[in-house]
Amino acid sequence: MKTPVAVSPPFKPPRTLSRLLRLAILLPTACAFAQTEIPLWKDGAFSPAHAQPEASEDRHETGRIDRYISYVSTPTLTLYPAPASTNGAAAPAVLVIPGGGFRHVCIDKEGIEVAQWLNSIGVSAAVLKYRTLDPNGERSGKTIEALLALNDAERAMRVLRANATDWKIDPARIGVMGFSAGGVMSTRLLFDADAGNSSASDPVEKVSSRPDFIGLVYSGLPGGKTPKADKTMPPVFIAHAHDDPKAPALVATKIYQYFAEGGASVELHIFSKGDHGFGVNPKAGGVRSWTALYADWLRDQQIIPAVSQKE
Repeated sequence: MKTPVAVSPPFKPPRTLSRLLRLAILLPTACAFAQTEIPLWKDGAFSPAHAQPEASEDRHETGRIDRYISYVSTPTLTLYPAPASTNGAAAPAVLVIPGGGFRHVCIDKEGIEVAQWLNSIGVSAAVLKYRTLDPNGERSGKTIEALLALNDAERAMRVLRANATDWKIDPARIGVMGFSAGGVMSTRLLFDADAGNSSASDPVEKVSSRPDFIGLVYSGLPGGKTPKADKTMPPVFIAHAHDDPKAPALVATKIYQYFAEGGASVELHIFSKGDHGFGVNPKAGGVRSWTALYADWLRDQQIIPAVSQKE
């Protein structure tokens, strides 16, 4: 493994711009945040920071830029707006949660590339860079649970919904898509979601954190107590590879069974080959079709328009 290279300290903008960025979550404008990284909390996240600065390592696993971000102490959200519709209607949106084993955030393969693909089918996307465990420290059920309890995914969903009008997003069509560890976070987001706290002083905390639809791609299962599934749960799409060595395909079938037995709407695709970490641009094989299947599923759920027969 290459030694991670520390990321240079971020550029400090003039005081006026800093003030605007701090107010971004409360008073945003769509053009100001196109592919701009903003903090989830305007006053910073409430947890101890890593002793080391955030670092980035390009592992070249895809043959393209493939950065693994580690030592993340400041969770952020980067918005990728969909192209404006001809009628000016608000677009559906997806909160994208990359994987990385909770120690890293695979920001390109399972973040930026996913957002760009979603834009191509008319869906806005927001990539979550969540707080991570020390890559050289303990990774156990206990440490992962403590990380999930920081609620970065919940906060990100609230930020999207609170800013829906300004970001031209339909607040009733905001989903989540998680890869690997990000899939665990996505499922946990559903389990922990609430309608918001109407008495909160922070306007963002007043809105719902519940996703309207869910995509789980080579996902694991969250630990702890699992609530009973029911028909009120949002629709779920699952894609997995049979030869996945890190998250066995039986995990995907268990997730499917959990939702199906509760009466929730769920769709499952298991491909014979694909390994783990195929992202949205697999090199070869049938697994390359999963993105087209997901787009068709979105059409079935009436989240994006059906394809015209003339097309």
